[in-house]
Amino acid sequence: MEADEKKKKNYSLFAKQAVKYYSVGVSGVLVNLGILYLLTDFLGFWYLASQIIAISISITTNFFFNRSWTFRDSIENQRTSEMYVKFIIVSLFGMGIQLGITFLLVENAAAYYLHAAGIAIVIAGAINYIVNRRWTFGIKF
Repeated sequence: MEADEKKKKNYSLFAKQAVKYYSVGVSGVLVNLGILYLLTDFLGFWYLASQIIAISISITTNFFFNRSWTFRDSIENQRTSEMYVKFIIVSLFGMGIQLGITFLLVENAAAYYLHAAGIAIVIAGAINYIVNRRWTFGIKF
């Protein structure tokens, strides 16, 4: 019975952190798409260059929100600088996924760049959550 209770507690924590992670992610999406739109439509940047800048800014805001809110109670003995480097590595991988999906949808499926970026964010975000939770923030399960 005790093992079942621990499993339920771990699942509950996973779900709670997932909700927080995606809440932070929504703020990151707003930052990301807002900067993407501003740079592309108002300043005339190429949409992929704009996306690189937008993702880079949202990486930092998302890290600090996740560090101080999402995983605050689960982080054990890790320095913020070490976690930030890990978060950047994971995020750069996610950036590659986002850029690749956005490019494929815009160039091959004639999708509007903001719609393509939104789809790419959802896919990369799911991968990033699993990897960041386990590797960056050191949470098992």
